[in-house]
Amino acid sequence: MSSRSFKRSVEKFVKASSWLSAEHEPALVMLRAMAEELDGGNLTPAMLAQFGLAYRSLAKLAPVAAGEPADPLEEALRAAG
Repeated sequence: MSSRSFKRSVEKFVKASSWLSAEHEPALVMLRAMAEELDGGNLTPAMLAQFGLAYRSLAKLAPVAAGEPADPLEEALRAAG
């Protein structure tokens, strides 16, 4: 596996995200499956977009440390109702 692969980036993300647990496993399975497809050359815009969405949805679940600024887009969307 290349040092620059989608699969490797997913595993680095998982290692760095100690807050991930068994409840996140379905999303992680999906993310790993998409990473394998992407590493296999299926670099379609749709696959890249789905991978990005899956990654961002998991990353957004990370606990926010006290004093960390909130995501401005998230705050604007929350304020808009």
